[in-house]
Amino acid sequence: MDNMDSIWGFIGIVVFVCGIYALYAFIKMKTTGEINASLLLGKDYIYKKCKNKDAFIKKAGPALLGFGIVAVVYGAIDVIHCYVYPMAAVDMVGMVIFFIVLIGFAVYTTKLKREYF
Repeated sequence: MDNMDSIWGFIGIVVFVCGIYALYAFIKMKTTGEINASLLLGKDYIYKKCKNKDAFIKKAGPALLGFGIVAVVYGAIDVIHCYVYPMAAVDMVGMVIFFIVLIGFAVYTTKLKREYF
């Protein structure tokens, strides 16, 4: 494996861990009602200043869950592609889907921040 493959493999691991964290944040948000500021809000927002926390959680929850699932699946595919069995076409499709979901997640959560904070 050359140096470039190891970098892409590392990125796959990071994406996988990010997906696990997003799923954890979703479960914690649904069970405790605590909004994950690092994934959903950013440093300029304080989750205690939310205008309607329940509505925000109801709208942001499915987006966070979807992002987490896609990140875990793509991260696993990329790690398998880089370290176990090369499957370039599947990895490329997964990467395109992941980036589309990532951009959609960012746009949607930004819209929600403007609406509820």
